[in-house]
Amino acid sequence: MTKPNFTYNRPNSTCCFCHRTANPHPDFDEPLVTTKIETNNKRIELCINCYFDLETFAQESNKSFVEVVKEKENLLRILSNSSNV
Repeated sequence: MTKPNFTYNRPNSTCCFCHRTANPHPDFDEPLVTTKIETNNKRIELCINCYFDLETFAQESNKSFVEVVKEKENLLRILSNSSNV
């Protein structure tokens, strides 16, 4: 996978994993920095923090980045469904 292009100063950015909508860094008063990646034929938006956390995990576990993202999407879907029971 090629390195993503991160988008800065997009006012409505949100991360589909951590659900942040604002920049968590106290020294920066700007919108959340995100990138869009494609998995399972759909585009998801990730914040810069989640992206690099997932990239590090993929490298340490010898898995592809896309495989790690798909696993996380599936886990979040399962947890979401179980909380609705």
